[in-house]
Amino acid sequence: MFSLWLQIVRWGYGGMVALRHFLYNKKIKKTFFHKKPKVISIGNLSVGGTGKTPLTIYLVKLLAKYQIVAVLSRGYKRKSVGFKVINGLDSALTAGDEPYLLYTYFVDNPNVVIAVCENRAKGIDKIMEYKPDIEVILLDDAFQQLCLMPHLNILLTTFHQPFFRDHLLPLGRLREPRKGASRADIILVTKSPTNLSPLKMEAVKASIQPYCTKSIPIFFTDIIYHNPIIIGNRKTDRLPIVLLLVTGIATPLPLRNYLETNGHKITHLIFPDHHWFTYADISKIISVFNGLSHTDKAMVTTEKDYVRFIAHDWIKPLAQLPIFYIPMEIRFIQETEQVFKRIIIKTVFSGVATF
Repeated sequence: MFSLWLQIVRWGYGGMVALRHFLYNKKIKKTFFHKKPKVISIGNLSVGGTGKTPLTIYLVKLLAKYQIVAVLSRGYKRKSVGFKVINGLDSALTAGDEPYLLYTYFVDNPNVVIAVCENRAKGIDKIMEYKPDIEVILLDDAFQQLCLMPHLNILLTTFHQPFFRDHLLPLGRLREPRKGASRADIILVTKSPTNLSPLKMEAVKASIQPYCTKSIPIFFTDIIYHNPIIIGNRKTDRLPIVLLLVTGIATPLPLRNYLETNGHKITHLIFPDHHWFTYADISKIISVFNGLSHTDKAMVTTEKDYVRFIAHDWIKPLAQLPIFYIPMEIRFIQETEQVFKRIIIKTVFSGVATF
């Protein structure tokens, strides 16, 4: 009976998605295109956890060397509404955790604007009013924004949970059917094994290509974890062997696997993606930490969780603990990075993605 109910919900959801696509395909609903600034969309078919934020940081670092760049995000779960340019008075509460994390990366770069708006079309107009000389806008999590026609549509899918093996909500994690990949100009297979063989790459590409209406470049990336950064006034940067890992992100297992591979003994508290920690959560974290028998121990978390912790006064009761967060970034596999960069630069300066 439960399975039948899920199928009914899936059919209903699939019908709504199909109707929405029909309205845009038949131009019953309006689509906006901006000749300038150049617009690059970053998104996925699934409900999250594909690595959009690390890719966005990568692209901002690349493009802000040449042009004035804005990132426009929805600002998921923020405690504010409407259009907002993130500034020093904001926090993850008012900006959303991902936009605020981006702001912390580029706060000192005058060529970078981080903004949020629920309506992306309106958000682009507002950015152009705020910064008339803006040259590139990166749309974070915008693959389903059919009202916008970007110059470049980048689709992300993870190696271990690729869209071609997934199913539509609620039976799977897909926001729209697999054929939605046909709108992509570039596909990145993220969180891939570092030692991925060329044979396996070709097998994954062969599984992706049938969902694309044209031959498009497919790249593979893995994750690099950097040295842990301690929070607070403690002077050590040594990560103890015994760790309490606290995460509120969509896919925390890669970080846990990385820590365990490096010899750490992990106790893992898992919270939902974008979780706003409560006083009860903090009490539980402290209780679990105090229950770890080893004296040489620490709490470790992700960058996105870190900016949510410091948005509240919750960091004060946690200050008694040694707490680290671990920065991460994407890395292209098999020396394909220069090809990817050329496509991005060509798109930005000519408006045409050439492969």
